Amino acid sequence: MTKIKNIAFITLACFLYATTSTAQSFQKGDKMLNIGVGIGGGFGIPVGLSYEQAVSDRISVGAYAAFSTKKESFGGYGNWKYTHILAAARGSYHLKVNSTKFDPYAGIMLGYNIASVKWDGDDDAPFSASAGGFLWGGHIGSRYWFTEKVGAFGEIGYGAGILNLGVTFKL
Repeated sequence: MTKIKNIAFITLACFLYATTSTAQSFQKGDKMLNIGVGIGGGFGIPVGLSYEQAVSDRISVGAYAAFSTKKESFGGYGNWKYTHILAAARGSYHLKVNSTKFDPYAGIMLGYNIASVKWDGDDDAPFSASAGGFLWGGHIGSRYWFTEKVGAFGEIGYGAGILNLGVTFKL
């Protein structure tokens, strides 16, 4: 948890340091695809995919989808299998910074969450249950562009994981 707090502090410091400039890493019309993994989701290692399109020089809208699964075995007596699926719409506000490589942002998400659990035991009949519902959440994050089209991203907030890290592409 200390690592997550440190990452949150560094991201917040980057937001506070941000200044306006004519050089921008984020511009109206940009289309970005993020592919990442999460930490702190509870159901194994979540894999997520998001798409964003810049509708202005500061605002992007898009979609987010994530999946995670975890299996626990109990000494040959049976297995529990947990599955988590998340699909959402999201919007972000991008700060203008004095860099063409750094893109800090914060945003919100509204979507639907599906969780299921299944028991497959030797002596018992298989059992399964699922639940789902609407959700909302927030995120703060940033991208760093290695080239004009390829970079890395990191986000803290609600998703399939509390911390999401991965690669980003400008389309």
